This record gives sequence, C-alpha cells and structure tokens, in this order.
Amino acid sequence: MGKLTMLTVAILVAAVIIGASADNTAAAATSTNEKQDDGTYKFNNLVSWVQQNGGRVNDHLGITNHQHGNHQVVRGGVALDNIQSGSELLFLPWNIVFGTIHDTPTLPENKCDVLQSYASEVDAGRAPFWYPYLALDTSLSSRVPSVWSDLAISELQGLPPYGRTAGLTDWYSSNCANDVVFSDLPSSSRQALLAAVTRAAGLRFLPVYDLLNHHNGMLNTECLAVQEGVTLTTTTDIQKGDEIFNSYGGGQVNTVAEMFRKYGFVDEWPQYHSWEQRDEESDGVGDDGGMNTMHFLVLPGQNNVAIYPPSSMLSQIGDHVLNIDDLLAETEKHNQGLSTQQLIHFSKMLADLIATLITTVEEDTVILQQMNDSLRMMISQDLHGEIEQLTDILSAISYRIQFKQAIRTALDATNQVLSSRNDAGEL
Repeated sequence: MGKLTMLTVAILVAAVIIGASADNTAAAATSTNEKQDDGTYKFNNLVSWVQQNGGRVNDHLGITNHQHGNHQVVRGGVALDNIQSGSELLFLPWNIVFGTIHDTPTLPENKCDVLQSYASEVDAGRAPFWYPYLALDTSLSSRVPSVWSDLAISELQGLPPYGRTAGLTDWYSSNCANDVVFSDLPSSSRQALLAAVTRAAGLRFLPVYDLLNHHNGMLNTECLAVQEGVTLTTTTDIQKGDEIFNSYGGGQVNTVAEMFRKYGFVDEWPQYHSWEQRDEESDGVGDDGGMNTMHFLVLPGQNNVAIYPPSSMLSQIGDHVLNIDDLLAETEKHNQGLSTQQLIHFSKMLADLIATLITTVEEDTVILQQMNDSLRMMISQDLHGEIEQLTDILSAISYRIQFKQAIRTALDATNQVLSSRNDAGEL
C-alpha cells in the first residue's frame, strides 16, 4: 500500500485486529513457519514461486516494515544492498500476472470474471497454483473510503471527495454479485474487489511489484510492459536499507482527493489539490454558473506551492524521478508569471472556503486525540464493529486536517507572492 501520512498508531492497531478476525480461517491452515512469519517467509516463498515459473527477482530486493511519518509502520520494498540505477528488480512473464488471458497482457472483456476468479482462488486455500501470491494479500482488512459508512463520510465535512465514496463497491454489487450489498458478500468476494482497488494495475495483479509502496516524490523505479511480460527497473541508485517505491499514478487525474477516495492515503509530497468552488460574489453569472476550478501543487519546504500549476508541471508527477530543485525553481517562476488579479482572486476563494469550514485544524487535532483515546478503550474491550466504524471516522478527520493544512499553506504562499509585489510597488 502507499505512503500513509494520516493514520495514527491506534488506527493501525485497529486494522490489525480487524484483519486478524477476517483471516482466522486461513491462519488455521498455515504452516508453523507462516504462523510465526513477519512477512519474510511468505515473501521468500513468493520469490521462489516467481522464479520457478519463469520470472526473475533481484537478490537485493526484499520487504520490511518502514517508518512512514512520525507514527506509521508500513510494509514495503527495501534494498538489501546497494542497487545501481538501471538494474532490473523484477521480471514477470504474463503467465504469473493474475487476470490476464493465455499468457498475454489481454484481460477478459467482463471485469467480473477476473474478480470472481480471484475470489475462487481465495476460497480454495493453500492448494492452488496462486497460493504463494495470495498468502501475502492483506487487502480484506483495508479500510478504504469505498467501504465507509455514511457517518464516516460525513466527517469529511463536504471536502473533496464529495458525496458518496462507494462507487466501486456499488458497481461490484450490481454488476458481479446480483445486487447483494457489498458488506453482506462472502469475505473472498470482498477481498477480490479490495485487492483490485489497492493492489492491481488495471485488474492485472503483479506479484512482488504490488508489495511496493507508492511515493511520487521519491519514485525510484519504472515499470514497463513488454511482449514477454512486465519489467521493473531502478531509475536511480538505491542505497542499502532505502525503501523502493512505485507509483499508483500522477498527473492531473490523480488529485489528493481522488487518491484518497481510491486508496485511503495522502501523498507526503507532491500533493496536487483540485476541486470546483463557487464564487459567491458571481451570483451564478456566466456559462460556468460562477464555478471556479481551484488547484495547486504542494511541494516540500515552507510555503512551496505552485498556484494554478500548468499541465507541463503536473505531467512530471508519477512519470519519472522528480528533481525537486528544478521543480521549485519552475514553481517560483510560474507563480511570478501569474497576474496580480489571478492571485487576489485565488487568495479570496481560499479564504472564503476556510470561512465555511465547520472546524479549524486546531479543533480537529483535539477531536482526533479524543477519538484515539476512545479507540484504545474499544480495542481493550475487543469491540470489533465499533472499532471498524471509529477507525474510518479517524481516517476522515485525519484527511480533513491535511486538506485544511494544504489550503492554509496555499493561502500563505499566495499572500507571500502578493506581499513581495506590494513591497516592490507593483500593486
């Protein structure tokens, strides 16, 4: 899963408890090694399986738990030794890419066929061909917004992603499960969709590759599909002990809100925010009804924000290794090229949005701490259903804190540019 910047230790503990209850049946059938496994045994078994079936895995690629942010411990890829730029980390022939047809990259026309096949493999347990791959799938415990209740969604306070987040689960229920409500489906069916959401690349399940975490700011690999299969290559030198990252996507489509809706996490950096907002002073005049597209790109450092970033800047995200110095220089030049009228309007719209928010960042931080205390109490009392609901609410609150902080940062950056023009006598 990706770089998590919003979940607290308590949320992660809750996820472990929820996942443990869902995996009891599978755990009962595992070997002693697997029961005691921290992930290494299953990973080594997966690597052997890949190699036995025509694939290649670099000896210096491993998995371990990484510290993400101040609290989060997340499983992901690691360099077991120094790896040079341009090294092959992984090769997967199509016959071990789950979901494809007849050793080709082709997918079935009916997406449900892939998901139902995945569920069948999960139900089959340890015997099938795909077990070494499925043994590392923990997606059933994923608490992505698609599975949230309306109460949890309401904690977003109307911030993007707007409205319901259950589009994927609703689609699955209506198209693949005879309209059975997603939460009422067998665990294998739920796991199939959640695995597709959190692990698959266009319904192609890529063993080993999908154990890597997403980070567009620290992306150090490139994945290419060729006639023979899929190849993962390093794009920079990676030092021993450093994490190995992939990208779930970038550009203009994968905004912070969209990434959160799909995967339930927020990039540390870069963060591309985009949403539609009505200008209340416009009275709905014009073809757009007074709606404005508000968008900005948050980069590392204090108030480093590209205001109305051009597509040429956004297209770099998720495509290759980012040169942060070049990107910051491009951001400064771009912001200085914006008209004073654009900057004033942008500043006003952000200030208007902040004024409509129900709570401040400071108030949300207090609420988050109080609810974390409640979660710890629920964990001690083994209240699984309540834990799941509160975990989602905590995620929503953490997300809205980050969203509000980004708005503040963008507003400060805009006013900083305006202030420099005022000092220069340009206003």
